[in-house]
Amino acid sequence: MVRPGAVFRALRGIAVMLAMLAATAAPAAAKGRATATPGAPAGFTFAVIGNVPERPEDVAPARALLDAIDTERPAFVVHLGNLKGRDESCTDSLLEERHDLLDGMIAPLIYIPGDHDWSDCGRPAAGRFDPVERLLRLRDLFYPDDNTLGQRTMTVMRQSDQAKFRSYRENARWETGGVLFVTLNVPGDNNNYKTAGGRNGEYEDRLEANRQWLARTFAIARQRKLQGMVIMMQADPLFEDGWERRRAPNLLDGLLRRRPHDGYLALKRQLRTLARGYDGAVLLIHGATSQSFLLDRPLKDEDGRPDPHVMRARTFGSPTLDQWLEVSVTPGTAPLFHIRARRLASDAAPSTPVQ
Repeated sequence: MVRPGAVFRALRGIAVMLAMLAATAAPAAAKGRATATPGAPAGFTFAVIGNVPERPEDVAPARALLDAIDTERPAFVVHLGNLKGRDESCTDSLLEERHDLLDGMIAPLIYIPGDHDWSDCGRPAAGRFDPVERLLRLRDLFYPDDNTLGQRTMTVMRQSDQAKFRSYRENARWETGGVLFVTLNVPGDNNNYKTAGGRNGEYEDRLEANRQWLARTFAIARQRKLQGMVIMMQADPLFEDGWERRRAPNLLDGLLRRRPHDGYLALKRQLRTLARGYDGAVLLIHGATSQSFLLDRPLKDEDGRPDPHVMRARTFGSPTLDQWLEVSVTPGTAPLFHIRARRLASDAAPSTPVQ
């Protein structure tokens, strides 16, 4: 049942789409949706949010946003992380409060840790906590078992089922409608890479866990001949920084070239390699800080040519308390994914196409 007041808050106005773009296995999207292949699974939608709430005054608008999403009856909701502000203290009580907010949704909700939620917790304004200890606390609080958050839970597979990666409960995988979904713990602030020598054990261990989890996910998608997959994480991996033309890094780069270490470079290269060996559509969804909503094709070869069947959706930066990303999945058709931005507004603006 919908909680009291949810329908009324939602009916104050859910905007028509601000933007729509098809993420397809072909360079250009068709004007209309093709007829589904006979016997294909039923279509469904899911919602994506992030960076909410980030301040105490954001909690009430965030609750209204969650209620509005619930009225749309999505198959599930994904929170891309940063459920607290960078300068909010990383106390147990605050994390528990934000957990309860997300857990109050009717729809199943999958939460991915963001940098504000753990890796930034060592900052003075955030309470000078040990970031690794805060990540462990998040794992205990948000991932006690294989069920999602929400009143209508959904069972997912966690990487912690593997003995070698027992602690990585936040990395999850599930299949819906013949599409494979995977989450990765990839936080902002350069993937928690530390410039001081000897301090990157957490980064290196998590990098290896993510590498194996992503590789296994692509292998499953290929073996099952799935039509598509969706990869979700918090950080923007900075696809615009010319990474595709860089040679393999070495230990002298920082001294000779004065080039900062790219904490996302290994991930970007792995994504490019794995996508080349998979025939289905790939949708990558990640969060943002202050950037705007974006849809593009981020994976490029060494000559700068984009991979035509990999689409990236960057969600809304902070503060955005009245918008969410809606993804419609139509199995057995091309394009497989239809993406649009949704807004809470009583005076909705006309739809704006994204080129």
